[in-house]
Amino acid sequence: MNDMNIFVGRQPILDRNGDIYGYELLYRNSDKNYFPNVDPELATIGLIVNTFLTIGIEKVAGNNLSFINFTGELLAQDIFSSLDPDQVVIEILENVEITPSLLTKMRSLKETGFKLALDDFILQEQYSVHSDLFQLIDYIKVDYLDTTPAERLEIEKFIKKYPSIVLLAEKVETEEEFEDAKASGYTLFQGYFFSKPEIVKGIEIPTNVSLHFQIIERLHTETPDIDEIAELIMHDISLTYKLLRLINTLAFNVPKKISSIKQAIVIIGLRETKRWIQVLALREIGDGSGNGRTKALADYSLTRAKMCELLAMHDKKSNSEEYFLAGMFSLIDIIMKRDWDSVSQFIPLSDEVMRTVKGEQTEMTPYLQLTKAVECFDWKRIKRLTAEMGITQTELSKYSLEAHHWTQSLQQ
Repeated sequence: MNDMNIFVGRQPILDRNGDIYGYELLYRNSDKNYFPNVDPELATIGLIVNTFLTIGIEKVAGNNLSFINFTGELLAQDIFSSLDPDQVVIEILENVEITPSLLTKMRSLKETGFKLALDDFILQEQYSVHSDLFQLIDYIKVDYLDTTPAERLEIEKFIKKYPSIVLLAEKVETEEEFEDAKASGYTLFQGYFFSKPEIVKGIEIPTNVSLHFQIIERLHTETPDIDEIAELIMHDISLTYKLLRLINTLAFNVPKKISSIKQAIVIIGLRETKRWIQVLALREIGDGSGNGRTKALADYSLTRAKMCELLAMHDKKSNSEEYFLAGMFSLIDIIMKRDWDSVSQFIPLSDEVMRTVKGEQTEMTPYLQLTKAVECFDWKRIKRLTAEMGITQTELSKYSLEAHHWTQSLQQ
């Protein structure tokens, strides 16, 4: 049984002193270090999800800028609105047609604070027609492998008209090319001479694509029912994890600790929830559901979540949603293969939930302990905990069965 590994490629971009300025992030679907034969739009979506919502931008790029390629289709969409402009440089691919509507979009992105780059730049007719484009551009990337010295000289002369634009030499493969680029006015450099792309690996959490589309359908109704949508999201630990990371990692700047999925939806809004679930659903098309160790752990997490919630409701706890989150995230460190100090930076759980899942003694602890005891048929522990909590064997059996049925209810 294999874990669901995910991959992001990164190649360092260096300044004239050889220090890391940023990374170009590259879509990878295996540990083989080349771009697979996939649709460029899906590749960018997969790259963004893997980087920001699963592995974590802090692990992929640290505090450095991330250069990410965008197709014309994606440039026209609102996928940027939650990305942090202090982290991301938007690279516009060389085959993107420059149109008035695209220029309007680019101006909007600049006003938001994003930096823009033209990738694999060569002089084209459309640049003469839309010369105002260069008032918006921060970086121009010139491919040293696919351009001749004469072509580069023309580009360098052209760019001198726009002194605020930074020239970046990419695919630099020799020291001679590096020295030539420096002498020609380039200030940033990228290529095999410095470093081949590295692979950053992470663990994906199994998800349920059909569930994504059920949620999208509910989100598109005339008056979406937030309670119903929250209930559906709660069936998918992958969606729940990514929703919390969305709040914590991307540009919402909301200093809140989350105590329920409904609260998370209210914080980011139905529009943003809809957008990102559509992005995640699109990314999962054709991938299928997970299997093996990771899927088993995800199923255990969901059953724990519902069991903890039911036990809390039995005791008339007013915050049963938090008990649900404690159960759901009680295995996330094992699933993600990361220590709790690392995981706790990503998901803005309430302090009580976080202390519980980290193993500290809280009011929630006995509920999670009883759930774990049922899971591994620890009868001695079950007897002690049920006696302490005033729960009968009949009630416990009922809750256990209901939790298992709930976990399986949307996997039919």
